[in-house]
Parts: sequence; structure tokens; C-alpha cells
Amino acid sequence: MSAEYARHPHADELPRRLTALGHEVTRYAHSTLERDLATDRPDVVHAHSWLSGLAALSAVQHTDIPVVQTCDGLDPAEHRLVKRVVGHTAARIVVACQDDAAELVSSGVRRSRISVVPAGVDTTVFNPEGPVAWRSERYRVIAADDGADLVGAAMSGVPSAELVVPGDRVTPELLRSADAVVCVPKRDSLGRLALAAMACGVPVVAQPVGALADVVVDGVTGVHVPTRQPRFLAQVLRNLLADPVRRCTLGVAGRDRVECRYSWDRVAAEMVRIYARSGAERAVPLPTGGDATDHSGQ
Repeated sequence: MSAEYARHPHADELPRRLTALGHEVTRYAHSTLERDLATDRPDVVHAHSWLSGLAALSAVQHTDIPVVQTCDGLDPAEHRLVKRVVGHTAARIVVACQDDAAELVSSGVRRSRISVVPAGVDTTVFNPEGPVAWRSERYRVIAADDGADLVGAAMSGVPSAELVVPGDRVTPELLRSADAVVCVPKRDSLGRLALAAMACGVPVVAQPVGALADVVVDGVTGVHVPTRQPRFLAQVLRNLLADPVRRCTLGVAGRDRVECRYSWDRVAAEMVRIYARSGAERAVPLPTGGDATDHSGQ
């Protein structure tokens, strides 16, 4: 159903899931894109980076093939690019969280052209059942690289716990060994560590920024904490670690939320619906009036 190319955090998993749903997925190189589209016409071109989006829009300009653009982690330079080119020309803009959607709207992209499709997690790999990594008798707190300095400062007020910062080496076994996972980045458009933790039934303490504001439901699947307040974070961790019933309740709710909203099968199905809509919606000149709000992916 779609032609997909370029690299993206999910550019490997999504094609596999789409293929499993019965859709043909082909990857194209930028240098041969226009020629390949002419010989093997797709229904949709899905770009996963801004350079890919520009290449795709150039290649399809004399056709009616729609371009779907995925973008995560926007910065001011990308805002200008979206507003001037991709945001006004692509059939659909896909972001992973409501914060990114709001930033695109503030840059001039119509909300009705934006769909929110979150990051996915493999719930068959990341789940509460299975081997558990070795740990000492102390409580274990896992933190992401981004924000680890803040968590480290807070841990001085939680002497009964150890801190593990695994970097890219996050495994289900390690997450199952944790009592809590802390995500306090300055920005996170995907929330992948939080999703993996919740899939493993581990409560998440998070700053409600980017995707974390969508993924972690305060008081239901985890706890929200204010930005850059290590003493407050330490108090939250002490209370959470001292309450095994609450940790279990949050963990069970987190797993349920991931299964309902963030499984890769759910994400792939949402993308198929966006492809279908994009095939009928051709990019049109930016109107001067207001638009209806698109809530797809929410």
C-alpha cells in the first residue's frame, strides 16, 4: 500500500508490521526515487525525515501520489522548513505526541493536516513475565541518559535504592528487575523507555514533557513530577518505593494502557488508516479561514 524510505526510530518495525497486515512496502533511495516511482507506482510515499520529505515532494510533483511525512523532535529550524514547504504540501503530517502537534500548529501548519500516532512497543518482548536481571536487595531505579544528572542528584535523598542508567542497553530482563523507572528529559517526542517499562509492568515517574505527557497518566500508570526539582523527585521516589501495593497497581495499569494504545499492531493499523485517508485527500493551497480539528491518533 505504501512506499517507505529513509531512516527513522521506527523505520524498521513499521514496515514489518504493515507487511504482516498484507501491505506491500518498498524502500527507495533518494537518488533514484523519481525513476523508481515511475516504474513501480505506490499508493503513498511515507517519508521519515525532512530530507526524505523534500525528496519525496520533488519526485511526486507531476503525479497525484500523496506524501505522508513523519516528524519527531522538532527544533526551530525544522519548524521553518515545515511551514514553508512540507507542512503546506504533504497530504498528511504525522507526529508522535500532542506537544509536537501543538508546535507545528504554532509554526503555521493547519491542525486538520496533522495526525498523532504514538511510538509503539513490542508487547510480546516487553512484558511482565520472563527472566529477571540479577539485583541486590536494595530497591532499583532505572533512568534514561537524558536527565540522569537530575535523577542522580535526587538519589542522594533515597539511600535505600540503587540507580541504573542502561543507555541503549535496555532489556526486558533489566526492566523487570526495577522497582521504578524515571524519565525526566528536557524533551522526549517518543517516550520509548517509559513505554517499555510500562509494558513490563513497572511504574514510571516522569516529567510531563513531549510524549511523556501523553504516555504516563499521573496517578494511574505513574507519577508526574515538576521540571528540574530533585528534592521533589526524591520524595516521590521514597513514597513510591515504600508502597509495594501502589507500585503494583500502577504497573498493572501501565501494562493495560500499553496493550490498548501502544502496541505495534495498533500503531500499524492507525498508519494504514492515515494512508487510506491521504489517498483521497490531495494537498491543497493553504486557506485563509479556520479549519476543523483532526483528532486522529489521540
